[in-house]
Amino acid sequence: MFEHFRLFFICVFQINVFFDTIPLSIKLKEHPVFLIFMQIAVISIFKSYPTVGNIALYMAFLPAWNHLYRFLRNIVLVSVVLLACSALFPVLWHLWIYTGSANSNFYYSITLLFNVAQILLVSDYFYAYLR
Repeated sequence: MFEHFRLFFICVFQINVFFDTIPLSIKLKEHPVFLIFMQIAVISIFKSYPTVGNIALYMAFLPAWNHLYRFLRNIVLVSVVLLACSALFPVLWHLWIYTGSANSNFYYSITLLFNVAQILLVSDYFYAYLR
């Protein structure tokens, strides 16, 4: 439908990662390991087609900063949303693809909510690290 905007959207979504790199590099220049964690998280959040492997990669780094857990403000909310979305992904996929009784927008809204929870998690860790 909007085929003439396809290249524009591809460029905007892909260049978004580079716009986040410069401010993060300036702010975290003395903490390169945390900078790598933040970059991996931002890249996996803004991927066109997110997978479990992308999320598992940066979540594997979270135990390295367990001392920040006491400074996190939204950890309960983020955990509940991530678990609820993880439970709803296969259900809505099955309803959409196999039974045809659900709309594709249901699945994509869960994907959007999952990405919002990831953004809250990463920003919460970032602010906790800066304290």
